[in-house]
Amino acid sequence: MRIVAACIAFSLLAGCGGGSEDGGGASSPAAPGTTTVVTSQVIGPSGGTLTVTDASSPIAGTQVVIPAGALSGATTITIGQVSGAGGVPADALVAELGPSGLQFATPVSITVRYSPQYLANNGISDPATLKVVAMHAGVANETLRTASQSTAQRTVTAQVTRFSRVAVLGYTSATLSGSYAFNFYIMESRFGSPGAIGIEIPATPFAGTFEVPFPGYAFASELGAITFNGAGNYSWSAIRNNGGTPTRVSGSGTYTVSPSGALALDIGPAGNVLAGGSTFILTSTSGPVVEMGVGVKIGGAYGNASLSGTYGVAHYYSNATAGPLRTIALDVPSTPHNETVAVPFPVQAFTTELWSATFDGAGNYTWSGTRNIAGVSGPAAGGGTYSVAGDGSLSLDTGLTGHLQTGGGSFVLAAASGQPIEIGVGLKKGGTFSNASLGGPYAVTLYYSDPAAVPDETIDIGIPGTPFSGSFAVPFPSAAFNTEQRTMTFNGAGAYTWSGTRNRGGVTSPVSGSGTYDVAADGVLSTNDGLAGNVLSGGSTFLLSSTSGQALSIGLGMLR
Repeated sequence: MRIVAACIAFSLLAGCGGGSEDGGGASSPAAPGTTTVVTSQVIGPSGGTLTVTDASSPIAGTQVVIPAGALSGATTITIGQVSGAGGVPADALVAELGPSGLQFATPVSITVRYSPQYLANNGISDPATLKVVAMHAGVANETLRTASQSTAQRTVTAQVTRFSRVAVLGYTSATLSGSYAFNFYIMESRFGSPGAIGIEIPATPFAGTFEVPFPGYAFASELGAITFNGAGNYSWSAIRNNGGTPTRVSGSGTYTVSPSGALALDIGPAGNVLAGGSTFILTSTSGPVVEMGVGVKIGGAYGNASLSGTYGVAHYYSNATAGPLRTIALDVPSTPHNETVAVPFPVQAFTTELWSATFDGAGNYTWSGTRNIAGVSGPAAGGGTYSVAGDGSLSLDTGLTGHLQTGGGSFVLAAASGQPIEIGVGLKKGGTFSNASLGGPYAVTLYYSDPAAVPDETIDIGIPGTPFSGSFAVPFPSAAFNTEQRTMTFNGAGAYTWSGTRNRGGVTSPVSGSGTYDVAADGVLSTNDGLAGNVLSGGSTFLLSSTSGQALSIGLGMLR
C-alpha cells in the first residue's frame, strides 16, 4: 500500500454525511433491542417538560423540553430505556423518545445521560468531545450539535425536530463500522509521463507559437466502497479514472479514530469522522499526492424514490479537452539560441460548479447554479435523468456515477471514466436556518487549484542550429494545487476563525485566518472569501465551493 499508485487510490477513500438525513426511501429492518418505557406524560400545544426522575434508572436525568407551539395537539410523550440496541457500543446508554418518528413544528430540547463506564471502557478522557447521536430507522445516524453539557450530571443537551432513539457517543474505532461509499480527487505529478512541447524551426529568423499540452496524466478520481470492521481494520475497492483511463484498484489496511474524532489511515490520508459515524473526510496533509475524499455510510434497499427533493451539490473537475490550449511564443532571430520560457497554467481546464438540484423521485432531475471556469463565473442550468440501483449506486445521464447515503441525506459522485476528471458531493436541502445554525468547531477539508499563488513554471529551450526539430518536457505546476485540513470555529453570529495545515504541491505549512459568514433562511452558506455552499439540516455538515475567483475550491465541513 505504500507504493504511489495504491496510496493514491486509497487516499480517495472518504466519507460524507451526518445531519438530518431524513430524505430518502432506503429501508432497513426494525431496530434491534427492547425498549422499556421509564416515564410518560401527556403534553399539549402549550408545551411541557418530561424528565426521568427515578434515581435508580441508568438514564436518570434524561429529559425532553417541548416549547409552546411545537405540538398541534395533546400527545403522550414517553422516554424509554433500550436494551440490546444495535449499532452502538454495548456500554452506551440508549434512550428512546416516543412516539418514535414524531415531528415537531419547532425544535425540542433533549438532555441525554451517559455512563462513566462508557467513558472508561472506551478511553474517553474529555467529555467535551461527546455528542448526542439520533438513530432513525433506515437513515444514517444524525450527529447533533451540543447546546449545553453537564459533566457533574453526565448529560449532554441538544435539539431535535423528530423523535427517535438517542445516545451520547464519543469517538473510537467503533465509530466507523460497516460499509461506506467514497470518492476522491487526486493530483499526483508522478503519475504517467510528462507532456512535451514539439518544436520545429526550418530556418531563422523565426517567430511562432506552440501549444502546451494539458498534463492530464497527473489527475485522477476514484469511486468505490470501503468496509471498516469497527476495530481498526478496513478493506476497499474502487475504480480509478486516471487521465480518462479507468482501472480497478483495491487494498486493505488499518485505521485509527482518536478521542477528538481525527481519522488516520495507515497509508497516509487523514481527516475526521462524525460522532454518529455517518460521514468522514480525508485529505493529504503532506507529500506530493494532493487529494481529498468524502465517505458516506451505505446500506439498506434503494430505488429512484430514494433520491427525492432538492440538494445542494458542489463539483470540482479538470477537463483535458477544454480549449483552447495555452501557448508559448518563440522568437529566434539567429542560432545558436537559448531562451527561458514561462509555461502558462492551463486555467481553462479547471472548473467548479455549485448547484441546486431537484430530483423527482422517479428518475428525472433539474438543476441551476453557478459555474466558475478559471475565475470567470456565470449562471448555468440543465436537467436530465438519473437512476438509483437497489444497492444505492447512483447514475446520472451525464456519465457521473456515485452512491446515496443510507436514507438519501447526501451522496457522492465521480467520473468513473473519460474526461472530465470530476468529483461531486450533494447534501439534502430543507429546514429553517440562520447564522446560529453553525456554531462551535468543525473539521473542514478543502481541495483547490490556485495558479495565482505561484509564478509560472519555466523551461530552457536551446536551439543550436536550423533546421531544428525537438521536444521539451513540460514541468508540472505542482505548487498550484493545494489541500487544507482545517478546524473552523463559528460563533453562531456571523464570524469564524480557523487554523490548520496546508499541503501546497507537497510542501506542508501551518495556516490560519478569520472571516465572516452568512447562513440564509434556506440554508445557503456564504463566506467573505468567496466560498459558498449549503448547510445540512441540523447543522452537522456543510459543503463549500468557489463561485468566483481563480482559486477553484471544493470542500466539506462537519461537526467536531
